[in-house]
Amino acid sequence: MEKPFRPIELASLKTYPLESRKSKVDRGDFARRWKPKGTFEDFLLRLPNILAARDFTDVVSAVAKAYSADKHVVMAMGAHVIKVGLNPLVTDMLESGIITAIAMNGAGIIHDLELAMVGKTSEEVLEGLEQG
Repeated sequence: MEKPFRPIELASLKTYPLESRKSKVDRGDFARRWKPKGTFEDFLLRLPNILAARDFTDVVSAVAKAYSADKHVVMAMGAHVIKVGLNPLVTDMLESGIITAIAMNGAGIIHDLELAMVGKTSEEVLEGLEQG
């Protein structure tokens, strides 16, 4: 059964030119295409200047600036950094002196310990709960 609908009342609608609206994203902020044989720096410079990509490049710049100035860099991280396999990169940054300390939550410590002890981590929680 079709429901009747009322036409939208447009009389009180206020409009303005799109060109005059303040916008958060501009074409100039978009990512740029990758060039074959480009460097990692080229990759970073081609990321969009929007949201998380901008945050990422800001963090990379801040860490590089701190490292160049012989400052301490403390990495605060959750367990997913380890769970998704980024721990070799974290280890490399620690060993090379880019990161001078790590702060992590309990789950991160558990995943790190399990990997160190038996080379694997991240059990299926529901199965563990069912088994007690």
